Amino acid sequence: MRFSSIGTTVAIVFATLSSAISSTSFAQTTLAQRVSSVPDGVVRVQFAGRSGTCGDGKDMIGYRNALFMDSFQSIGKWNAPDCRPGPVRVALTVANGKATKVKTSVGGDWPRTSERVTDLGTITSSEAATYFFGLIPQIERFSSGRDKSRFLLPAVLADDPIALPRLISLARDDARLQETRRQAIQWIGLLGDARVVPVLVEFARGGGAAPAGEDINEDDEAPGKKGLATTAMAALSTLADGAGVPALIDLSRTGTSGTKGAAVFWLGQTGDPRAFAALHTVIENGREDERIRAQAIFSMSHGDQTPDAEFAYLRTIFSRLTSRKMKDAILMGMGEDKSGGSTWLIERARDTGESLETRKTALFWAGQKQSTPTKDLAAFYRSAEESSLREQAIFVLSERKDEAALDELLRIARDDSDKRMRARALFWLGQKDDPRVAKLISDRVSR
Repeated sequence: MRFSSIGTTVAIVFATLSSAISSTSFAQTTLAQRVSSVPDGVVRVQFAGRSGTCGDGKDMIGYRNALFMDSFQSIGKWNAPDCRPGPVRVALTVANGKATKVKTSVGGDWPRTSERVTDLGTITSSEAATYFFGLIPQIERFSSGRDKSRFLLPAVLADDPIALPRLISLARDDARLQETRRQAIQWIGLLGDARVVPVLVEFARGGGAAPAGEDINEDDEAPGKKGLATTAMAALSTLADGAGVPALIDLSRTGTSGTKGAAVFWLGQTGDPRAFAALHTVIENGREDERIRAQAIFSMSHGDQTPDAEFAYLRTIFSRLTSRKMKDAILMGMGEDKSGGSTWLIERARDTGESLETRKTALFWAGQKQSTPTKDLAAFYRSAEESSLREQAIFVLSERKDEAALDELLRIARDDSDKRMRARALFWLGQKDDPRVAKLISDRVSR
């Protein structure tokens, strides 16, 4: 897919922006003047939020598939029964007529404070949007690390049509901090529809952003790197009704190595059948870089909406893969398979046709799955012949928190015929705070 309508889309967007600005300029001046004239302390305002906005009256705010807390944000599935609709409440810390801090909440009541409070009451959403967007250049540099994902909230949650054109303008503004532009792009994905796809694709390919070398590391294997281009691909994945999926598929086929890796990662987070089909193509493409193919496997297996059939597909192709990196990605991915995978992982650990390293990796991920019975891991240890696999099994048992694992480690430390295995079990037992371990060590010392 190619996108040739960027200029037209941007023209329409900025025409809308100009109209919105002119219609609200008086409100902006009025509210800004009111804030600047109050004494130092806290200024409170509240206004109607967008449909779907909720909160707990304190630090939690939800909108569509985004959840914001005091110290983190999450984009994806979330469940918060205490997130209820209500007005958007904003408390501004003001000093010498200038706002230096913004705290946003939804619903509930204003908290008690010993600071001097000036309550400006309820304002219109149009007033709020225009004022808080205008405040961004002033407030962005005051925001602390944990506030970086929150200072746009009052601007974007205001139920007003100017948000999208404002966000596009903000994302394109080289004078803004990188984090501000990232947050703007993220909100373009949360608020936009198919009409913003060309704008996000332009950012994904590096247009209007930093040079690709400053944004996507072509050798970086870590998903979700926090640059403008990668943020644009994340935004494409969050567009309603899968509107951004075709663009992500195109980026996964035609982008640079770094762009492809990021695109396949975000494809896997969409849960869209078209995305999974595209990931199959990447995985099966022997001419593609194995890092990209492994990334496609990781993405497919670590999505919130990956169906059981995709895990079955990965197990099916495992035996015909020759890349260690890709095999390791599948073994790791089986740890995310909620419906099974434990038996298959242990079978791979027993498979003498695989390398010892692959078998050890399979055993590790079997142990990481809570659904894997400890008795199966203990049985593997007792039947394994290679000492490196037995040592790995001891380590895997030491990672588990259940009594059965501790019992097996104690048995190995006391009774195993292999002195080296007894020593390894005793070493890992020494990391645990259990009276039986203390007694075992005491008995050894007193001999």
